[in-house]
Amino acid sequence: MKKLLLAATAAALLAGTWLAPAQAEYLKEHRGGTIRLLARSAAGTLDPHINYTDQGWQMYQPIYDGLVAFRKAEGMDGFTIVPDLAEALPQVSNDGKTFTFKLRKGIKFSSGQDLGVKDVVASFQRIFKVSGPTSGTFYAGIVGADKCLADTKSCTLEGGVVGDEAAGTITINITKPDAELLYKLALPHAVVLPAETPAEDMGSKPIPSTGAYMISAFDPNKGMTVSRNPNFKQWSEEAQPDGYPDVVQYDFGLSEEAAVTAIQNGEADWMFDALPSDRLGELGSKSMDQLHISPLSAWWYAPLNNRLAPFDNEKARQAVAYAIDRNTLVKLFGGKVLASPVCQVLPPDFPGHEDYCPFTQKSGRQMVGS
Repeated sequence: MKKLLLAATAAALLAGTWLAPAQAEYLKEHRGGTIRLLARSAAGTLDPHINYTDQGWQMYQPIYDGLVAFRKAEGMDGFTIVPDLAEALPQVSNDGKTFTFKLRKGIKFSSGQDLGVKDVVASFQRIFKVSGPTSGTFYAGIVGADKCLADTKSCTLEGGVVGDEAAGTITINITKPDAELLYKLALPHAVVLPAETPAEDMGSKPIPSTGAYMISAFDPNKGMTVSRNPNFKQWSEEAQPDGYPDVVQYDFGLSEEAAVTAIQNGEADWMFDALPSDRLGELGSKSMDQLHISPLSAWWYAPLNNRLAPFDNEKARQAVAYAIDRNTLVKLFGGKVLASPVCQVLPPDFPGHEDYCPFTQKSGRQMVGS
């Protein structure tokens, strides 16, 4: 691939359906072959129940699956929850505290092993056994989670995650209604792994997967190779589409400057790290026909502790809001072609985002919601 795919997500490049129509059509014409991704370093452990990085989570999308998933689509459509390993969205009962899923049949792990109810139950137990970073937050509402958090090794989630092998169902009981539960179940920390996966951080050892791809090689100092899962048969294009490249070579070690040059020279296709600010103007003006932008719904912030002086004073917090030169920030991120400021912490096209400006100044520091 020769296009300069600098800003699309890694998952978008693999699945294609995450991209705008013109971008997806371009990739369809180039099905097969190898795509090369670049990052300064690895994202840490390969274990999806433990890794909590943007870099890792992007790569997990075409590799692992949960009972439900975020639809592989662009923009607001990508926040829709769709059934993945489950045949349909769950039946909800018991005043919103019981969710019953019917598991799809015929799905295999990349190891060739059949996916079953026992794998789902064991995976939820494993979230606690490995002390996953969100076990005490996202999944603490599951019945039995309190005992698992107190004694991780003996976690059973008794009464919380119940499997019925004969019926092919998994029932999740929670202690109180949670409108965000399906969103939490769609995250990588809730993916389903083989029941026999050790209850410890697997580190650099790939775990068998159900998605269109599998991790076939990994060296944290050099790179990762992702190849097609030979046992994958597409069951839902919305949840887990069949990918385009046959091999994904993710190389580590190049600086951001070197990565940009490699992509410009057709030696690579995408880079994870932020583009060097001194190259953004050049790319935004001279490489517009090569840039493909697929916004990532994430945000970075500088927190102000409103319990400590001076930020326990609302006027001090407002002063910071007024003082930030947003025009300069836009320039640092590549100019108006590639960046625009917003007035709140939630990014555009993210649920809950509204274009409003609580503090506005008519000078060059005006906040612009866009």
